[in-house]
Amino acid sequence: MFLFLFIGAFIGSDLRYLESLIFKTNNGFPLGTLIANLSGALILPFLIHYLQDRYNLSSRVVLTLSTGVLGSYTTFSTFTADTYHLYLTGQWWFLFVYLTITIVGGFGLAILGNYWAATRAFNDYARRRRGRRL
Repeated sequence: MFLFLFIGAFIGSDLRYLESLIFKTNNGFPLGTLIANLSGALILPFLIHYLQDRYNLSSRVVLTLSTGVLGSYTTFSTFTADTYHLYLTGQWWFLFVYLTITIVGGFGLAILGNYWAATRAFNDYARRRRGRRL
């Protein structure tokens, strides 16, 4: 099991590093971390509530994708380090924006991910029901 987590964490951390290179800013705003954490907040509930049920994923696959890939792709430690850096450098506006978007936006995207999963599951169910009536 640890080997699968290791492989997932390797993939997630590489994706996270690539994203930090793509979304590097000159003004000190941690855009790469913000995008990683928000996209993870959207994808994790969808993974758990739709993909796991729809494709009968094993607990090993779900753990590898959620804890391994998404756990290393999203990063609370970098979020706190970035927040502290904005605080130390007196970038109060960036600090406020970063905290607000990360916390409120992450929560909102998690709700959206759950809604997305429920909508997809309902649509799949409705398609299967229509197919049986024909």
